[in-house]
Amino acid sequence: MDKSIAQKYYSRIEIQKAILGFAKDREIGVMFDGYFGKRPDVIEYLSDVKALVDKGIFSFHCSEERWANALLLGTEKRIEDRDNNRVGWDLILDLDGVDYKYSRLLGKIIIDFFDDIGVKNVTTKFSGNKGFHIGVPFEAFSKDCFGLVDGINESRLLFPDVAKRTVLYMLQELKEKICKSILEFDGGGIEAITKISNKYNIPLNELEFDEKTGLFDYMKVIDIDTILITSRHLFRMPYSLNEKSGLVSIPLPNDKISTFEREDALPEKVKPEDYTEFEFLSYNPAYGKDGNKLLVKVYENLEGNIDYEEIVKEHQSKRKDREGKLQSLGGSVVEFEIDQEVTLDDFPKSISYILKTNFQDGRKRALFVLITFLTSIKWDWTTIDKMIDEWNKIQEDPLKKQYIGAQVSWFKVKEKPISPPNFSSANFYSAIGVPTEIIQQDQRKFSGTTIKNPLHYVFVKLKRDEMKKEFEKNKKKTEKKKQTKKPEPNTNTPTKELKKSE
Repeated sequence: MDKSIAQKYYSRIEIQKAILGFAKDREIGVMFDGYFGKRPDVIEYLSDVKALVDKGIFSFHCSEERWANALLLGTEKRIEDRDNNRVGWDLILDLDGVDYKYSRLLGKIIIDFFDDIGVKNVTTKFSGNKGFHIGVPFEAFSKDCFGLVDGINESRLLFPDVAKRTVLYMLQELKEKICKSILEFDGGGIEAITKISNKYNIPLNELEFDEKTGLFDYMKVIDIDTILITSRHLFRMPYSLNEKSGLVSIPLPNDKISTFEREDALPEKVKPEDYTEFEFLSYNPAYGKDGNKLLVKVYENLEGNIDYEEIVKEHQSKRKDREGKLQSLGGSVVEFEIDQEVTLDDFPKSISYILKTNFQDGRKRALFVLITFLTSIKWDWTTIDKMIDEWNKIQEDPLKKQYIGAQVSWFKVKEKPISPPNFSSANFYSAIGVPTEIIQQDQRKFSGTTIKNPLHYVFVKLKRDEMKKEFEKNKKKTEKKKQTKKPEPNTNTPTKELKKSE
């Protein structure tokens, strides 16, 4: 994200006031250009926000816990001291996934779950990138926790166990609905699971799809990261920018999560006054202490102490694997920025092979490679459309125009291009028939560098071509200087000889 975008956005007084309003009783963490500010920190006055803006802040984060004095955090030597400082907490479910559309599905299911058990004090917020936050404010819970946990009488002392336990209970109760929702979104059945496998580079066996029950390991594509939280965990504040996407973390009505589009969170579109009726973590007294219904369900169904160590390890492993799969697909914005003109001569052999090959299988994956590559090198859509059309014409079984149109439309609305899949990806290149020797030639084209993907190939080629031109230019300058340089006088003539001649 460009620093000037953040500066312009946070300079708006209404944004500063919105951030101040949410900061009460919370520990604050702020992100600058690639590094976090000091902790603990607080925001008490508008001048505090303005000072951070002047320093070039990128994003605001705050604690889920509420504190009597957040500035004492870090100086406390015992857990009991921190517990005494905690005056409350908010239940926040952090939904994430390989695609924000899956996160939307999960969010809708969780909101419906809360509604079904009678918890109405529920609010929703877009995280600013691929996920959502679903929250229940602490005011929705009684101060007394009814002896649900041995040795604990006050609800303020339940954190972070209450959040982790809620996630475990939901994952147990909602697994069937989550699986069904994702598969239906992608067309249903084995076709859907195959599409997920291909799209996100996840081997079918790892998805553990059961055709009879319709269940699969959905944690490979979505997650509720709340299971990983500890005390002093921070989350992105409402109205904060996301430094990766450049989008704003905005509140939204619960019933709008299914239709939410990331473009709605562009900084220039965000006006805090538009969200006053559904502010994140706002409490409606008309619903009373409805959060108690959740506490009873969670603690009565998952009794006793829970050893979170193995559960956390599994979640961390799956999250790392999920992020790795997405990265291998180029699921994030391009890593190698192209700032020069790219011609066909700059294409790697693997792309040239795909462009001239009739594929018996893997046409959709080949199309994905072509579109991600051509958009990443910043070719215009008129040229891309023409090239894809010519490629599709050489296929014996061409892709339907409607399918190609849908793919192109999806890529056109993306803010930033997606990198093409890496050469090492299990589901692309060799899997669709690109010869191994061609892939290896691309990977080893440039000495001293192992090429990751076609975009990386172009990036390195252009840089090396630029270096060659500079070298040749300097070489010619040196030779020209040598040619135009005047010969120095002969200083080897002996003085005595000169005198004799005189």
